[in-house]
Amino acid sequence: MEEVKKEKSQRRRERERESNVKMTREAREKIIKKIKYKATALIGCDGVHSVVARWLGLTTPVNSGRWAVRGLAIFPEGHGLEVDSQQFVTIGKRAAFAALNDKEVYWFLVGQSSKGEDIPHDPETIKKEVISNFAKNFPTSYLRVVQHSDLSTVTWAPLLFRFPWDVILGNLSKGNITVAGDAMHPMTPDLGQGGCSALEDAVVLGRHIGNLIIKNKKLVAGDQVAEALERYVKERKWRVSMLIMGAYLAGWVQQDGSGWFMKFLRDSIFYRHFSSLMSKDRQYDCGKLPCVSSSNNELDNDPRKIY
Repeated sequence: MEEVKKEKSQRRRERERESNVKMTREAREKIIKKIKYKATALIGCDGVHSVVARWLGLTTPVNSGRWAVRGLAIFPEGHGLEVDSQQFVTIGKRAAFAALNDKEVYWFLVGQSSKGEDIPHDPETIKKEVISNFAKNFPTSYLRVVQHSDLSTVTWAPLLFRFPWDVILGNLSKGNITVAGDAMHPMTPDLGQGGCSALEDAVVLGRHIGNLIIKNKKLVAGDQVAEALERYVKERKWRVSMLIMGAYLAGWVQQDGSGWFMKFLRDSIFYRHFSSLMSKDRQYDCGKLPCVSSSNNELDNDPRKIY
């Protein structure tokens, strides 16, 4: 009898706790809806599924027809690899690993999507799928790296990109609102320039905003900010559009088959000529940030100063 009473009492407490959590969540949502923010500018850095990009009217990123699995392998006693990096290409799949230091190795596997394919989300399942299915015929050196993966780093996701002409012709800014990084120019990872180009965005944007602050000796709002963002967009859109196109082409030519034509295109043209052009893109100089003297008292005393 006592056990029944205890069980009923425990259930009652659980219901009360769930009710309190629900009330707290609803109250929080009501408060958030009432909050209004005022800002000199809004920079959408909210990724490939950007809400800000959608508000600006940019087209939704499209599926490249490929997916990628990524992970980080940990070797507490040292990986002992004979080479720092190695790539493997077969029909419809491309994989590689690269040693970051003597104990950590980054690896990836890119494959072609098929209709109805269900992408797993559990890291252990993903790792097993790579080892027993997608990479089962790959060299043991690669499988060994995957086997040592830190499961918290293993991900599987479709590769999305925005058409370069949508970036060139699209509305990348409106008034004091714009986007940067994947929110502006999502691209496939085949050139390794996604994160790098986002850093370039930050430098170019910082330069235009910084020059505006120097010119006016304070933070300003309105048309001048909008014009600065327009200059930022104008400087960036052609650069990132070429990266999007180059990344897609690099992925296609390196993975789209092993017939004689694709081998000729990949080995005789792409690796020999086009890859050298892409290396120049990786050495791109996006310029410097402006410098403001710390002795500028007017800026130091501005309550709107950004730290």
